Amino acid sequence: MLEVIHNNLSLQTSLEEVKNLIEQSKSDNTKKAYQTDWKHFEDWCLRNNVQSMPAKVETILLYLNELSKQYKYSTIRRKLSSISQAHEIKGALNPTRHYYVLKLMQGIAKQKGTKQEAKKAIILDDIKKMIDVIDTTKLIGKRDKALLLVGFALASRRSELVAVDLEDITFTSQGMDIAIKQKKTNEVIMKSVVRIDSEYCPVRALKDWIEAAGIKEGAIFRTIDRHGNIKDRTKDKTVARVVKKYAELAGLNPNDYAGHSLRSGLATSAAQEGMNDTSIMKQTGHKTRSMVDRYVQEGNRYKNNASSILRNLG
Repeated sequence: MLEVIHNNLSLQTSLEEVKNLIEQSKSDNTKKAYQTDWKHFEDWCLRNNVQSMPAKVETILLYLNELSKQYKYSTIRRKLSSISQAHEIKGALNPTRHYYVLKLMQGIAKQKGTKQEAKKAIILDDIKKMIDVIDTTKLIGKRDKALLLVGFALASRRSELVAVDLEDITFTSQGMDIAIKQKKTNEVIMKSVVRIDSEYCPVRALKDWIEAAGIKEGAIFRTIDRHGNIKDRTKDKTVARVVKKYAELAGLNPNDYAGHSLRSGLATSAAQEGMNDTSIMKQTGHKTRSMVDRYVQEGNRYKNNASSILRNLG
């Protein structure tokens, strides 16, 4: 439809505005993934002397067959999606929707399996262990403690966590309110974090970091060089690195955890503590219950479990 409209010069400017809005709907991480995948496909086409745009169905089939020899199914599916997006944006005939392509993907799925290895949630016991091994006598330790505790308490996506500015935070007698800029919906939602009388208090940890770093405005979480100098806003990948670093120091397997483990950890732990779905969704920012229900089921898998009847044998 967009290609048809494009032929009408009077609507071309409006069409470009629509395309720009569509592009803005994607997160930065999604755009980077598309760009990387598309370059991989272009390079493959160049090496094999075939056309990448628009690509022929035969080209897609041969490319997928080669991918199936070295990549897992989820990666292949993502790369195919990137090729599809590129053709849609160009208004070209999309070869990824061809019957043979769909059947080949079904065959790859059966061969490799479609189950993805989910990263573990950082539950309350885990976050305690991780905080306990942080050296807060160092500046980077203060930052990392605040990053982990605030990241856990907010249950936000890692990109949203590192996007927080000092101006987004309001400290109150009961805790703090933080305006979170949601990447996926382009909305700003307010999340509250309760102050607790403990060394694991995210409010206290954040205040300690802000004071130690001398932050007066702008980005809260910033990079620190090897000389202890505070630099620019930290990247979202730093969240994953910090999680893995302290998971390992705490005696946990760092390969089991990722940046998302903080977000899923709060939801899972809240379910274990008896919080209702509404309270959990308010903090995570989820609009539907499907994903939250997964966290709740994970958190409650040992409660009211039918296998517990074995206790009657004692």
